Amino acid sequence: MDAVILAGGKGSRMDDALPKALVNAKGKPIISYHLDYLSRFDTVRHFILALGHKADMIADYVKENHHGLDVALSVEAKPLGTAGALKKALSYSLSQTVLALNCDDITDINVPRLGLRTENTICVAHPPLPFGRVAIENGYVKQFEEKPLYPSWVSCGWYLFNRDDILDALPNSGSLEYDVFPRIRLAAFPHTGFWKPLNSKKDIEEFDRMPLPKALR
Repeated sequence: MDAVILAGGKGSRMDDALPKALVNAKGKPIISYHLDYLSRFDTVRHFILALGHKADMIADYVKENHHGLDVALSVEAKPLGTAGALKKALSYSLSQTVLALNCDDITDINVPRLGLRTENTICVAHPPLPFGRVAIENGYVKQFEEKPLYPSWVSCGWYLFNRDDILDALPNSGSLEYDVFPRIRLAAFPHTGFWKPLNSKKDIEEFDRMPLPKALR
């Protein structure tokens, strides 16, 4: 299958001169985590980078540091949103099965197992709550749990699509989350391993303190 990495946003919450894809996390640019991790699997042969903001910087970095990979660049002249960016990127894909992922979602999803799915699929996980959970009994704290996992499933920014199916549903510009997913049938792929969104400097600082699974080192 082909892999589309959605990396066109400005990443304004990062407050960094670099595009978000090149911001360092544990001394390594965010986009390199995806390229290094996915290139380990025989199931992923071709990468498509959906770029926009400071696309040339990202392209130069990838060319210099990941020159052994089969990489195509899909560059937006103006912001198209995640749905529009994916639609444009799919013009560089010939694979019927396409893995699409947000550049700022670092995870160790089981790619070969995900690739066995035959339906359009969204990967979901249990995120940690940003607050401590307090259990109260008779007006007193019975139990305190620091940042427990949120009990509901949430999207972790990785998707598997049938290329022909999803092309019919994608607008020329718009959001996957708001404009596409409510209108299509999606299977869920539960992930209980590592997942960390990197949207801000605080997220990067937290990531820097985290132990990483071996697959992501």
